[in-house]
Amino acid sequence: MTRITTPHAKPPYLTQPLAPAHDLATLDGPERFARAIERARRIMLGAPWFLRNENRPLERAAAERQLKHNISAALDQGFILHDPLFPEFRLSDRHNQFGLFNPDNRYHLASISAPGRYVVRGRRGTSADLQIQVGSGVFKLETVSQMSSEELVTDDEGNFEIVISDTCEGDNWLAIADGERGATTVLIRESFMDWERETAGTWTIERTDTWGTPRPLVTPDLVSGQYARAAQHLTTSTAGWVAFVGKLLGELEPNTLSEPAESASGGLTGQFNVKGVFPAHADTATVISVPRSRARYQSIQVGDLWFNSLDYTRRQTSLTAAQARPSSDGLLHMVVSRRDPGVANWLDPAGASTVFAFLRWQGLPGRRFRKAHRPTVRVVPFDELRAHLPHDEPHVGPEARAEQLAARQAAALRSPRGF
Repeated sequence: MTRITTPHAKPPYLTQPLAPAHDLATLDGPERFARAIERARRIMLGAPWFLRNENRPLERAAAERQLKHNISAALDQGFILHDPLFPEFRLSDRHNQFGLFNPDNRYHLASISAPGRYVVRGRRGTSADLQIQVGSGVFKLETVSQMSSEELVTDDEGNFEIVISDTCEGDNWLAIADGERGATTVLIRESFMDWERETAGTWTIERTDTWGTPRPLVTPDLVSGQYARAAQHLTTSTAGWVAFVGKLLGELEPNTLSEPAESASGGLTGQFNVKGVFPAHADTATVISVPRSRARYQSIQVGDLWFNSLDYTRRQTSLTAAQARPSSDGLLHMVVSRRDPGVANWLDPAGASTVFAFLRWQGLPGRRFRKAHRPTVRVVPFDELRAHLPHDEPHVGPEARAEQLAARQAAALRSPRGF
C-alpha cells in the first residue's frame, strides 16, 4: 500500500481529553450531538492507517469530508427516521452518503417496528435491478425478509402495493419479524445500468394503525430526543466504519483482487462483489479487465482510503457494464491512474493516495458466479499502458473526454433519477 511513516507525536487534535461517553447521558440532546461530532472526528483522525499515511494532509481532508456525510446521515436518523409510528422514506444521495455509496443506486430508507403493519405503494420504474430489504439494525442491516424485481407483482401500468406485517397477505408480502428478531428498517435499492434512459420508481410508506392520525407536536423533549438519537448514531456508525475499513485494509493484499464473494447478511443478498486496494502512483496504471456478464446489473467503482465514494457526477469514478466501452477482445478494460491515460474506461481516483476498487454483480443467472465472470488485474508502468491493451484501443483526447464528462453530468442530475 502507500508508503507509511511513523509519527513522532500525536497531532494536537488527539491530545485534548474527551469526556467519558457515559457522562454524555447527563447532557441535553443538542449538547450531546455537539460532543458526538467531536468524538466522531477523534475516531476518524485516530485511525491507525491515517496516522501512518505519508499523505496525511490529503487524507485528512477526505476524512473531514466523510465526517460531514456522517453528520448529515446521523441528523436524518434523528429527525426523519426517528419514529416508526409515522414512517417516511429518506432518499440517500451524494450529500448524506455513508461509506462507498453506489452511484448507480437510489437508496430509500424508512424506520419500522414489530409488531406492526406497513403498506408500501408506488410505481415500478425501469431500473435494471430492484431489491426491497426488510431488516434489523441501521449500520449493518441483518435481513429479515427480501423481495427482488423478479418477485414484485405489478399491474399493467407498473403500480404495486407491498404489505409488511406479521402474517402473509398476498403475493407482495414481506415478513416484519424472523422468530424473535423484529425488523427496524426498510431499505429499497434501485440499481441503474443506463443513466440516460432508465427511470426511477415512486415510493411511499404508511403504517396502517396511524392513518389519519396527526404527528405529535414538536416539544423540547421530542427535539432533545431526536438530537440524542442522532448523536448515538454518529458515534456508533463512525466507530463501526473505521473498524470495517481497518479490517478490509488488513485482509486485502495490495495490487490484487479478492476472491468473488456473495454479500453477507449485512449486505444485499444475491449480490456478488470483488474488491481490491491499490496505491495511486503517478508513474503506474492499474488495468482491471472484466468480462461482460448476463447479470441484470454489473459495475465497477473506485473510492478513497476511507472506502468513501468519490465525486461521481463530475468525474468518472464509476462505470456500469452499459456505460463502459468494450474492447475488440470482448473485455471491459478499466484503467485506474492518476493521469488521464486517454482511454474511454478511465477510472479517475480524484486525487486519492490509495484507491479501493469495488466490482458488483446483481441478478446473475442462477445466482451463480462462474469462472467466466472473474476479473483480472495488472499494475503496469503508465508509459507502457498501451502495450497491455488491445492494439486497436481508440485514443480519447481532451475534447472527447470533456464531452464524455458533460454527458455524465447531465445524466447524473436528470430528474426523476436525481443523483
